[in-house]
Amino acid sequence: MPRELITIQIGQCGIQLGSRFWDLALKEHALYSKRPIYDDSLSSFFRNVDMRDEKNPTELKVGDGRGRIRTLKARSVLVDMEEGVINKALAGPLGELFDQRQLIRDVSGSGNNWAHGHMLYGKQYDAQIMEAVRRAAEACESLQSFFLIHSLGGGTGSGLGTYILGRLADEYPDVYRFVTAVFPSADDDVITSPYNSVLSLNQLIQHADCVLPLENQALIDICGKIASQTDSKRQAPDASTRGTAAANRRVASTILDAPKQPLRGGRKG
Repeated sequence: MPRELITIQIGQCGIQLGSRFWDLALKEHALYSKRPIYDDSLSSFFRNVDMRDEKNPTELKVGDGRGRIRTLKARSVLVDMEEGVINKALAGPLGELFDQRQLIRDVSGSGNNWAHGHMLYGKQYDAQIMEAVRRAAEACESLQSFFLIHSLGGGTGSGLGTYILGRLADEYPDVYRFVTAVFPSADDDVITSPYNSVLSLNQLIQHADCVLPLENQALIDICGKIASQTDSKRQAPDASTRGTAAANRRVASTILDAPKQPLRGGRKG
């Protein structure tokens, strides 16, 4: 039986990391499965949809794991209070992976303010967000966990991200909640990022079953070391091993590895 994961990408960081995550998931599956079949491993992250009738698309179950891939749709919800990052993801090569009904966006942003994202946008978009989550959950046969991707430095990722985490704990108490949380570096240029992080930590302690903490400067240092080792073996530096893109790929790899082993045992009391 497939065990599905619903990925919820929140804020600019969550959307950008998610783009790398989905790209890596598809490439890894293609590496091990040479035929275009919809099997258990693929169904953990993706739905298989027959879109020949666009007004009434048909959801195709995994069955015996030998069915052909029609149109893949990510089991995801994208949330950002600035529409530019989501629009960029939709315009990219993986844009068709995302169901338009699973996108929640605004235009004004959260102003790097945890309270604005948590208290204002949380209540304002509560019904829309939970409807998108419900829709994704109903498309699952055996939902294993929610996987949240967000940063703790900005207003949307920290504030709205932890609001969603709390709502998932209320509405789906028996489903595991994994969080990939990107912490700001010590010299972050957003003056409110330390406060946003501290306020978020309390929510993570209360509502997350597992947190994968990542820190910006540590990622940059790791990528720098890898780049130096790689460049020393080449005549010219390789830009793919440096900068934000390299950091995003490393985080995406960590996220993809985390849920590979099935979760066993009951929920905590």
